[in-house]
Amino acid sequence: MQAKETIFADLVQGRAQQFQVPLYQRTYSWTEKQLQQLWSDIREQADLVERGEKANTHFLGSVVLAPSPQNEATFPRWLVVDGQQRLTTLSLALTAIRDHVRDSEPDEAERIGEEYLVNKRKSGNDHFRLLPTQADRPQFARHVRGPLAERPPTATSGRPTTSSAASSPRRPAPPAHRTCSASSRPSPPG
Repeated sequence: MQAKETIFADLVQGRAQQFQVPLYQRTYSWTEKQLQQLWSDIREQADLVERGEKANTHFLGSVVLAPSPQNEATFPRWLVVDGQQRLTTLSLALTAIRDHVRDSEPDEAERIGEEYLVNKRKSGNDHFRLLPTQADRPQFARHVRGPLAERPPTATSGRPTTSSAASSPRRPAPPAHRTCSASSRPSPPG
């Protein structure tokens, strides 16, 4: 097991990968209290940046990940053992930011989607960077697809695609765990 401090953006940004919430995890259950605390923490960091001060890293809590049995060398998948409420909330916040800037800054909206929310060249369930529990998945997918999307990504046949996880065999992942603590820090533009 390896524990390390990681910036939230570094954890989820960039390469195609997926964070899968296992079936045994509870569904999304954060209340106003947890949301207010997270929002307060985000605002505090944003205020520092706005004033031109160096933003401190902020401890968001631990995120414990384990390799998924569906892991592939070219498409890493991680089971979210701990931290799914935070990852889900931050993903939903990013969808709101993306939707808010979509008309005024379409390139920035696209960047947010492609770097944090979706795996652009994947389809079906693999399209989503975070794959919540089955009960939360439909509503989460609607948010990630955004208000302009009318239906899920489709194959060239026009039918909704399915995850390749059900159709192709996977090698089991090694019995290792990856543990990290997520910190928030604004990512540089780009």
